[in-house]
Amino acid sequence: MLTDEPVPRESPANWSPFACPDATIEVLARPRLVSQRTFQDVLDRRRSSVGKTVDWTSIADLLWYSAGLKGYAQAGRAGLPIGWSASPSSGGLQSIAIVCISDDGSASRLYDPVNHAFVVLPADGAAVSQENRNDVLSVTGAENGCTLRLIGDRSKLLAAYENADSLLFRDAGAVLATICLCAEWLDLCACPLGFLGNSLLPQLDLPTDRFQAVGAIQISGKIVPNAPE
Repeated sequence: MLTDEPVPRESPANWSPFACPDATIEVLARPRLVSQRTFQDVLDRRRSSVGKTVDWTSIADLLWYSAGLKGYAQAGRAGLPIGWSASPSSGGLQSIAIVCISDDGSASRLYDPVNHAFVVLPADGAAVSQENRNDVLSVTGAENGCTLRLIGDRSKLLAAYENADSLLFRDAGAVLATICLCAEWLDLCACPLGFLGNSLLPQLDLPTDRFQAVGAIQISGKIVPNAPE
């Protein structure tokens, strides 16, 4: 049950990274420009909203600051790979993956936080985009932007902890909050979405016996009044 107390395993179970068959890799450039906004200003101005379409470069920059690993080790306390990012995670396991689905109908992209790269998934981009659009419309009444689907790797947490389900949702909340703050810092709109999203996993070829959808965030560009398009 979600309320059962998580406990580190005395002997961690076996775990191996998930390989996406037929996926291609898109290496990303690290951001060069740094926002000069203060943290106080970010806290004062952050609001949930949906704006206009956003480009992939802006999404990549947001992911680098909020979820990209700034340190990595092949084995931590549980003998499993760990990493350090702006988003805290249970045991440093970084078990929350991020799948990005744009409103442009292009292929979905899984973010690789170790190498700062997109893993371009072979799933039907148009079909995934349409189902995602319907999900976003159902809770926001808008559809512009790029949806960041948070996907938890239950197998990794379960290899290190007993009763790990609550940790999965706690880690997802930490990622969501960090992304929202970083989005405001980068002058982007961020809107947490009111669904988990398990129904989309089969279309993304992500096995549901291993992965658990744990929420989503809509990222879009801010609309400046009276600004030219």
